[in-house]
Amino acid sequence: MSQLDEGPAKPTEPVDLVKEFGRRFLHGDREGALELLHPDFRLQQPPSLPHGGWHYGVAGMETMARQFAQFWDRSIADTRVLGCGDLAVQITTQTWTAKATGRSATVDVVELFSFAEGRIAEIRVFQQDTHLLLSTLADADR
Repeated sequence: MSQLDEGPAKPTEPVDLVKEFGRRFLHGDREGALELLHPDFRLQQPPSLPHGGWHYGVAGMETMARQFAQFWDRSIADTRVLGCGDLAVQITTQTWTAKATGRSATVDVVELFSFAEGRIAEIRVFQQDTHLLLSTLADADR
């Protein structure tokens, strides 16, 4: 069977894995994106945010996403992915709009990806200004 008959190969280089992960989510292939995660995957968000802390596995990622969605809608632009040896860095510009107040804030977000066994093992997320993001919730019940 040819490579074309089997579908696209799973990327193996860090930058390619991150790009493919994002592409799959963007095109609604959630299950395909999750296949790129290592079984021991973990995700860290700043603890000052309502969805902050460490989240483990696919279930943890989904819980974190539900927590985030209680507070904000988000748009993502200007995605750049850079290789750094066996790590990858993704930089995006994100606009978060608070559901309770309608207020928005735009910040750069840096995500540090690490890998194990050809899959994404860890994502650590660094928002440029968490105080600004939290200020969009002011006067809203948290």
